[in-house]
Amino acid sequence: MVRVAFIINGSKKLTIQVQEILKLCKEHPKIEADSIITKIPKEAIEIAQLCTIQKYDVIASVGGDGTMNEVLNGIMLSEHTTFPILAVVPNGTGNDFLKSAKLKLEPVDFVQAILKKRTALIDVGKIETNNKTHYFLNISDVGFGGKAIEILNKQRKFLKGKTSYSIAILRTFFGFRKPTLSIKTDDLQFQGKILMVAICNGSVFGNGLTINPNAKINDGILNITYLGNVTIIDYIMNLAKLKKGLPIQHPEVHYLETKSIEIKLIKGKVSSEMDGEYFDAGDQLISIVKGGIRMLIY
Repeated sequence: MVRVAFIINGSKKLTIQVQEILKLCKEHPKIEADSIITKIPKEAIEIAQLCTIQKYDVIASVGGDGTMNEVLNGIMLSEHTTFPILAVVPNGTGNDFLKSAKLKLEPVDFVQAILKKRTALIDVGKIETNNKTHYFLNISDVGFGGKAIEILNKQRKFLKGKTSYSIAILRTFFGFRKPTLSIKTDDLQFQGKILMVAICNGSVFGNGLTINPNAKINDGILNITYLGNVTIIDYIMNLAKLKKGLPIQHPEVHYLETKSIEIKLIKGKVSSEMDGEYFDAGDQLISIVKGGIRMLIY
């Protein structure tokens, strides 16, 4: 018997595909499936911690990238020596991690993956800031992207759906002031004005934009994209490349690889996000946990 906990973001209506998955799992004689619906933000963290302690075989996040991030953090922060399998079930707006992981949901195949425990070890990003530890699966960023998520969260009160991402990005460009940051890796020491530093385990964020085409979720490396003096005109001119997954050729766009990166604020204000979730951050030390969690592959 395979024990599966579905942690469901209660603010989203379930798609037909997700309803079919829940039905198939609950009716299958070899699967014991429980559904837990969240009622408030961040609740999925505590639920995932509890499910890890209760030794579920599979914990499935049902929602967007933010729900996935909460479930991941609940599992990682439980401090157990044996973690459950993480399953990511898309039921949100962006679901960029699935694009990075190249997963495509199909209900029958999803159930078979559970029964056969078809999994792979993937890397996990680790953020240490303000005496706290956070984890991410896809992308964390400092600067522009964090501010865009902050604006997006405020917009959700009156504007929902995929269009909201594009509007949040445009609003951020018109109001954003570049902070002065110090960036340090094994191969780089830089200090200057920065639009954004994207720390990539996966490659896609912002509702389908490939910020780093070299990033892979299982190579034990963080791929960094940092943007200096980039304007809204530069962004618009390169938007098609970002959507196609092509690298940007621009003197202020830089790509590098590292296993850890230290980011410090020198001047100005800075915002941060991880997997589309805004979080309070000061100076940050970000590293990679190679093969940090086992993920269901479907």
